[in-house]
Amino acid sequence: MKEALKPWRVVCEADLRVHSEADSIRFWRSSHPTENGPRAIFNYRFEHTLAVVKIAKWLAPLAGADAEILECAAWLHDVRKFLNDPQGKDHHAQDAVAAVDGILAGSDFPAAKIPMVKQAILHHVGLHLSHRLEPIEAACLWDADKLSKLGAASMIHFNCISGGFGPVETRQILTQGERWLELARGIVDSLNTVPAQTEGERRYRFLVHYYAQLRREWSDPMMESQP
Repeated sequence: MKEALKPWRVVCEADLRVHSEADSIRFWRSSHPTENGPRAIFNYRFEHTLAVVKIAKWLAPLAGADAEILECAAWLHDVRKFLNDPQGKDHHAQDAVAAVDGILAGSDFPAAKIPMVKQAILHHVGLHLSHRLEPIEAACLWDADKLSKLGAASMIHFNCISGGFGPVETRQILTQGERWLELARGIVDSLNTVPAQTEGERRYRFLVHYYAQLRREWSDPMMESQP
């Protein structure tokens, strides 16, 4: 009797969770014991990917992208990426593409769409673009990945991961955040699709207000409250 095909979303999430959890424990050099085994202090890679998946599912119908291709690429775009890569290299797009066939083997993901998944993953890297990406699935994955680095959820991810790189202080986070705003402006200007551009502007305004408020609170003496 032929073995039933596994649901591709379950397969993608499971592979990502195993890799990202192990890498997070290595990164933090510590873990929390649970009844299901050790857990990382914060699994940034999984949380980031989950944000990208949520954005991709929102963006696909608005931009006219193939929803299956885009969501699958979102799950797998960083599937072999390492935090603070111990080997000092970053070929994570190529590494992810090389892993796609093995991950999806035995799943119900349409085989004819796998090349498009790989193409989207291969072109998702970088914080700025000099031209709009094609096809639309590659454009949308780039947009979803970059939107995940902007907005309220990104602040949780940024602040939770910061301690893994060394001691942090509020003033340091403020300074780094204000520098990030300069890069964030360039990200928004590089977004491919109109829905992502609109959402990017909304998220960028939130970050501007957030860091302005943080600077106001952390000034010495604190600035007078505005009406």
